[in-house]
Amino acid sequence: MQSKILGQLIRSFIVISTLCSSLFLFYILFPYIYPILIAFLLSLLFQPLIRWFVNTLKMPRLLALISTFSLFLSLFTIALYFLISEVYQGISYLSDRLPAYFRHIMEQFQQLLDMHILPLYDKLLSLLTTLHVDYRLEVYEYIHSFTDSMTSAFTHFFQILMQQTANFLIILPNSFTVLIFIVLATFMISYDFQNIQIRIHDMMPSNWYTLYQKIVSHLKEAVIGYFKAQVILVCISAVILWTGLLILRVEHAFTIVLFAAIADFIPYLGIGIIIIPWILFSFLTFNYSLTIGLSVLYGLIIIIRQFIEPKIVATSIGISPLMMLIGMFLGVQWFGVLGLIFAPVSLVVMLAIKKSGVFQQLFLYIKG
Repeated sequence: MQSKILGQLIRSFIVISTLCSSLFLFYILFPYIYPILIAFLLSLLFQPLIRWFVNTLKMPRLLALISTFSLFLSLFTIALYFLISEVYQGISYLSDRLPAYFRHIMEQFQQLLDMHILPLYDKLLSLLTTLHVDYRLEVYEYIHSFTDSMTSAFTHFFQILMQQTANFLIILPNSFTVLIFIVLATFMISYDFQNIQIRIHDMMPSNWYTLYQKIVSHLKEAVIGYFKAQVILVCISAVILWTGLLILRVEHAFTIVLFAAIADFIPYLGIGIIIIPWILFSFLTFNYSLTIGLSVLYGLIIIIRQFIEPKIVATSIGISPLMMLIGMFLGVQWFGVLGLIFAPVSLVVMLAIKKSGVFQQLFLYIKG
């Protein structure tokens, strides 16, 4: 009996040590292998269409692969052309309106300076002359300290801004290189996908390969479901935004909604990168009706997203909404904003592993 328990403890230690070592090794190697992982995932998603070309249209695999890439490249080019044309129209509209807006802002600022700030400044100076000399020196020191603090804060802000801009410009060439590598790797993996599967099959024991196939299958379903959920959420936000902009009678509403939908796919930023600066600009131009309308519209989008996102994502990837909500909460608590991305991805991976029966196999191994 004691030897059986000892064996279970040893096997448990082996399993836990292997898992921890694998996670640590993956964490260390991830910055170097993530392009390969992305390429493998893309090639996995391309396989159904490639197989359709091969089996239905009787194309050679190379021609089917070229057709698949050409199709996606054509769709991307059409979307890019449409986006550039909308950007051109939007820039033309802004180039006509922005000078008038800036002149209006400067006139309002000059009026505010003449009617309120300068009279207040004169009153403060006259009030300071009536104070005792000790109090006057304290006030002067406080004002000097306040101006120094504001100056250092603005200086620090602009230093950080310039540093982040420089860092962004530095990583652009590397990002372009990584993108080219991902495209080439995706093409090569897609072309040699069947041979890669055969090599993996030859390297693994039969029961391990069966688990691998199950994990890949469930992971593919979950990833497709997750992206489908994100597309649904973006479409819902876009429809709400478009309806609100039409009610507010905003010009070029479709162009704005298009930009907002693209921005909505960006992690951390989302639709707020379009709406929040617009709200501030409307406020500074004293367009208070548009400011209130955009604020209400943005708040409505955020509230609706918070209510429906756990349900839609959970339904698409096969996880209960409660588990998804708990996972997102724990992810935010542990990783901050990054947890909103890590939580669904981690749950997707864990769900794929669970459905493949890996946990059951590990439990049977530990049990002996």
